[in-house]
Formats: sequence, structure tokens, C-alpha cells
Amino acid sequence: MKFLLDVTASGALSTWLLELGHEVISVGEVNPKMADDDIIDWAVREERIIITTDVDFEQMIWLQQKSHRGVLRLENLPRVERKKLLQEVLTNHGQDLESRAVVIATKQKIRIRWKPIDAIESDELNY
Repeated sequence: MKFLLDVTASGALSTWLLELGHEVISVGEVNPKMADDDIIDWAVREERIIITTDVDFEQMIWLQQKSHRGVLRLENLPRVERKKLLQEVLTNHGQDLESRAVVIATKQKIRIRWKPIDAIESDELNY
């Protein structure tokens, strides 16, 4: 999978995902102060799944109708727990992410949200 790690989710996760064979770019290595709009546009251009701990991307998708190629919001946990949660999501919901779902993962539950089909088809016409 191709990932774009938000500043809030970088660090050890980047190295671990690379070791698993994923393609990973970290926003923090390019511009740690990059605006969320620019991050989501970058992810769309390169067809990358955003990994973050920030709720802003969900708000942009649902309230501002921003296009995306999949978003995973992880609960802001200590590194070991966050890595374990990420592994669970990749194992059980990797296909959902690749199918452009928004996945919200906490220790208590994992929620999958889908953009309405007509909105996805409309996005496709724009690219």
C-alpha cells in the first residue's frame, strides 16, 4: 500500500511500514508545517492513504466534501499500542483502506465510514 503519514503519526510507524514492504512518505520529512488541505491534495495526487491521529481530515472529507484515497485515523496511543492497532487495521481492514474508506481505529473499536457512491463517482470525473 502507499501511505502518507501525517506529522502526528510519523516516527517508528514509518520505519515499520517500510519494513513490511509498503511505500511510505512522511509529511514531517517534507514540510512539518504543511497545511491539511495540501496534505490531502498530495495524497489524492499520488493515490496515498493518509495515516493520522488528527480528526481534521475527517472533517474535511465529510463537511467540505474533500476527495481522498483513504484515511486511517489512529487513536493517539503510546507507540507500541499504536503499532499494534495499526497492525490490526492492516490485517482486517486493509482492503477497506485501499477502497477509499475512512477508518477510525481506537482500542475500543474500529469504525469504517464510506463516502456515498455518487460522491466517489463525481470525484472520479474530476481526475
